[in-house]
Amino acid sequence: MLLNTDYIQPAVLTGYIRAAAADREQNQFTLSRFLPNVYVDDLEYRFARGGEGLTEAATFRAYDAEAPIGGRPGVTRVTGELPPLSRKIRQGEYDRIRQRAADRQAGEMTNALQRDAVRMARALAARIELARGDALTNGKVTIAENGVTATVDFGRSALHTVTAAKVWSDPTATILTDMLGWRDTYLDTNDGDKPGAAVTSQKVVNNMLRNPEFRALVATVVGSPSIVSMEDLQRVLTANGLPPIYVYDAKVKVAGTATRVIPDDRFLFLPAPAGGPDETDLGATFWGTTVEATDPRYGMAGTDDAPGVVAGVYGTEDPPALWTKAAAIALPVLANPDLSFTADVL
Repeated sequence: MLLNTDYIQPAVLTGYIRAAAADREQNQFTLSRFLPNVYVDDLEYRFARGGEGLTEAATFRAYDAEAPIGGRPGVTRVTGELPPLSRKIRQGEYDRIRQRAADRQAGEMTNALQRDAVRMARALAARIELARGDALTNGKVTIAENGVTATVDFGRSALHTVTAAKVWSDPTATILTDMLGWRDTYLDTNDGDKPGAAVTSQKVVNNMLRNPEFRALVATVVGSPSIVSMEDLQRVLTANGLPPIYVYDAKVKVAGTATRVIPDDRFLFLPAPAGGPDETDLGATFWGTTVEATDPRYGMAGTDDAPGVVAGVYGTEDPPALWTKAAAIALPVLANPDLSFTADVL
């Protein structure tokens, strides 16, 4: 296939799909607020995983005695390769003939190619969001598709993947007590850093709102409510030093089946949402530079726009067709995996 620029330039099409992808992350694929996008002009990710853990206390000494020697925590340099992903869609001979008349008046072919490019870019964004959910839930990313089998294990502590003693749908479940215990584990592992967010499904939240433990805590002189309001739930959590809840119910289609990004029976502790890539120690979603972006015809080689998802239109002559392709190399990475904590609660 040969690059076709009759209808739209690759740089213009790439800018169009990147704007659409950014809107998607603001409104649906919101795990990027915990693993923000970082763009690297490479196909590798690199970070230092430090072992600070709990702070070692100094010791008192006698006057005129020599100061005890302290130690420096070990730091592990972690590197890996970003895997490629791409998707394309065809505008066939029949489609092009049908749109030819409209194209003379309104540029319908260009519009059709833009719609196809957005559709392909969203497919890539959906796969990356699935990988983010996998990383946050399981402490690793598993790839088993299209002939590729790989697991990137970030080494999260086994103490940070737990199951509730009683499922939270059980009226006798002590949900608040569970949360406080898990928060304490998080604090112990992370040198006193509190979780800044709790991420879970509406299904889990609904069970929390009906839980007798929470109902008793918001009871008034007229009695206990049959269901707690979301505002009252958040107030109880704040009063007990627990983070706010972010409801997350995103789904994508995998092999034709609607699939949740995070299972609806999970409850996660994470750092607070990041305002940018430098505002979280949890990790990031690394986007590298594709071979397409290095093609001079794309108009992005050697620029700051080269890393990230790109799109272009390619043509074939026999049979006549136009193919719209989106491509990227990307992976979400947990730099400090113990800043995530997952509980199976239903």
